[in-house]
Amino acid sequence: MTPTETPTPIRDATTVLLLRPGDGPHPFEIFMVRRTKRAKFMASAMVFPGGRVDAADADDGLTARCDLSREAAAQRMGMDDGAQALALLVAGVRETFEEAGLLLARRADGPLDLEDAALIERLAKHRDALNAHETTMAAVAEAEDLRLELDRLAFYARWITPPIESRRFDARFLIARAPRGQRGQHDAVETTASAWLAPQAALDAYAAGDIQLAPPTLRVLLELARAGSIEAALKTDGVPRPIQPQPQFVGGDLHLLLPGDPEFDPPGAARNRIMLRDGRWISEGRGA
Repeated sequence: MTPTETPTPIRDATTVLLLRPGDGPHPFEIFMVRRTKRAKFMASAMVFPGGRVDAADADDGLTARCDLSREAAAQRMGMDDGAQALALLVAGVRETFEEAGLLLARRADGPLDLEDAALIERLAKHRDALNAHETTMAAVAEAEDLRLELDRLAFYARWITPPIESRRFDARFLIARAPRGQRGQHDAVETTASAWLAPQAALDAYAAGDIQLAPPTLRVLLELARAGSIEAALKTDGVPRPIQPQPQFVGGDLHLLLPGDPEFDPPGAARNRIMLRDGRWISEGRGA
């Protein structure tokens, strides 16, 4: 970077991995959406629902409708700033509702009644208004007397976009069981398709060239494909360390070095990288 260049700002973002029992050989499926080809970041890629944290995610009225306090959120996210930690979790619930139509919430007096046609119609209208930026999650929660079930979200991974990208995000990946009885559907605005996929099925579709994946998504799917149950996938071990890939060109191929790789700074002992070869990302190793 030259003295006149301005560093690319890093924006907070949240991504949510929602799992449900599977019908095939793999014990669970994960909800994925395809980003529109017009997207400025990861266009046309299959991703997990999520997006940038908004200032409104820290609304005091919304905070009062969360099942976690700011202090508990800070502990869960490994942060000192409880307001920021809670906003990250709220953003996960909001973005999942906007992009996937899946709502991690309950009524103040009990679970959502998914047999209530009037409620389902109202929620659909709330979702459309959110996507059109005509309302806020705080207003939706107030109108429907909702409690956001943030306590269901575990901190799974954290990926930071490397400096070579023009748009950078500090993305926290959260994981939870999908809300029972909710099917999920892409928003037809930011996302153009959606599916419940077993992790290996998504990897097979990627290998066949049927879908596109970004490096963090590829790695997460590889990890989930090794999990033998939803319980094993949901079991997290404290606060995950942040991963910021270090780019390196090797023989004309772009390699994203990951922690543990011998050429990562600081170096490790086991090869761990994701390589772009012939337009496809290839994962190698798992690090030390």
